[in-house]
Amino acid sequence: MSVIEFQTYIEHGAIELPKEYHDRIKGRVRVIILTDNDEDEEDMVEFLLDHPYQVDSFTPLTRDEIYVRR
Repeated sequence: MSVIEFQTYIEHGAIELPKEYHDRIKGRVRVIILTDNDEDEEDMVEFLLDHPYQVDSFTPLTRDEIYVRR
């Protein structure tokens, strides 16, 4: 198995193969698609860091409460 990596756009459900690979790639292939959508979508941790959830009744644990062993 050989690996060829390139970036392209998908238009109308088709992936255009760069011309330099037309002679090298024939027959059956395995396709793995990695999207760049992560740049557009904010994950929940990032969102909460940017917009902390405020609770009026919140009391942080003391150092002793954190390390108590039961």
